[in-house]
Amino acid sequence: MNYSWLIERQYLTTKVCAAARKCTGIVLATGVLVVTAPFVDLAQHEELLPPPAEISPPSESRVAVKLRHGDTLISVLKRFGIARPSAHALIAKMRPFVNLRKIQPGDDVHVVLNSGDQSVEALEMVVEDNLVRVKATSEGDWQAERQEIPFIRETRVVHGMIKGSLYESGIAAGLSPQHILDLARIFEYDIDFFSDVQPQDRFSVIIEELRYADGRRVAGQILGAELEAERKTFDAFRYIGKDGSADYYNSKGEALRRSFLRAPLSYARISSPFNRYRMHPIFRTVRPHLAIDYAAPAGTPVVAIGKGRVEFAGWRSGYGNVVDIRHPGGYVSRYAHFSRITTRLRKGQSVDAGDVIGYVGQTGHATGPHLHFEFLRGGSKINFLAMRIPKTVQLAAADLERFNRLLIQQQGLLQSDENRLVDNSRRGL
Repeated sequence: MNYSWLIERQYLTTKVCAAARKCTGIVLATGVLVVTAPFVDLAQHEELLPPPAEISPPSESRVAVKLRHGDTLISVLKRFGIARPSAHALIAKMRPFVNLRKIQPGDDVHVVLNSGDQSVEALEMVVEDNLVRVKATSEGDWQAERQEIPFIRETRVVHGMIKGSLYESGIAAGLSPQHILDLARIFEYDIDFFSDVQPQDRFSVIIEELRYADGRRVAGQILGAELEAERKTFDAFRYIGKDGSADYYNSKGEALRRSFLRAPLSYARISSPFNRYRMHPIFRTVRPHLAIDYAAPAGTPVVAIGKGRVEFAGWRSGYGNVVDIRHPGGYVSRYAHFSRITTRLRKGQSVDAGDVIGYVGQTGHATGPHLHFEFLRGGSKINFLAMRIPKTVQLAAADLERFNRLLIQQQGLLQSDENRLVDNSRRGL
């Protein structure tokens, strides 16, 4: 939608209202004149009755087009009579403002037509919080411009209780799917959402929503959250440092992001824990099981637990398809029995926490689909679940003081029953 058009429409509305008020006055004046006709010489006062105001019809109209499967901007423009060379020229003007590869079915565009000859005068598309408009010029070319769409920020507190999964309970409470995904990512270093979260656990989340002048509502950031798990309450608060970087911290000012994730995948259960005296299921002898087996369906994505470099990726005897990743501090994580390793994962490649490296299978010596996960320090296998993984960052000095002021406000919101607050917007409507 073109917001200069919105302003023009509002201006026309104002003019029409003013004209209506003027017409009302004219009708009243005419009534008075009729009543007093015998006493008034109308010929001397014709100037009191101005000619009717002429309201010009709008010079353009808009057609909303929702892209269907197989649609391209070229095909849309051709449907409106734009020749292919001119359509290519128009799209070329859009390239600096729009990533054309991200345009997909379901996206909306607006074609602006001349009300007279129905020729295309402009193409409009909303990209995040901007309106990109390519309009025809008098020289027969196209000119692109980008306008910022005004919005206000709304802050809302959502309270809920786990009754099934976090997803189901979050949706029922009023969270968007994106907010639920963000919530899981915020707490993924402390909470395993498949085993730690139980029915009756409660959660409270402060979320922001952006309400745009074109009527859209877009989910914004999670500003703060409290979540019960394993009979503990975990909290997180978004804080932007003086350098402009944003991260989540608990109420002590400790960054939630740690060196390693809590688990390398979403799983139903641990089928075999770290055990030095386990009976081997295939060889039927007592053999130490210095690893953790995560039961999960075949094909479940497995992620790197932390930042590191791939040391090995391939086939290795009883491990089957296996990946070794070396992490800072002398640690190595090993992931085995993959059905397949992620395409293009190679020795020497850098990975980050949460990057998918393979998929659950039962290659090598495995009786069923599961992930065999080992964690080594200095070459010795250790129990990953027994490790206390330290926080990586602790706010201090001025940052901690600013964070504590923010913390008081956010904790007050989490404990309140208020459903919606409206913050001052950086761009008012």
